[in-house]
Amino acid sequence: MINNIITNETKQDLKNRVEYIEKKIAEKDDILLDIREAFEAAGNAGYDVKAMKEVIKLRKRDLQKVVNEEDMRELYKDLLIEI
Repeated sequence: MINNIITNETKQDLKNRVEYIEKKIAEKDDILLDIREAFEAAGNAGYDVKAMKEVIKLRKRDLQKVVNEEDMRELYKDLLIEI
């Protein structure tokens, strides 16, 4: 029934959009593999991968917020040491 309403142009448009999304998903999977391999190579070279991931996360954020959070963590650590 619904097939009678949809034009060939609409079918082709839908097909093109689905294929585009599939292509992007495949590209994303390739990029994720590249990232995994880059971290593995860094680990094999002796770098701390966990620390690298944390630095990457921090670099995405606002520097002032990061500094404020680190200051607060240091304050809390100092208070806990005193207890």
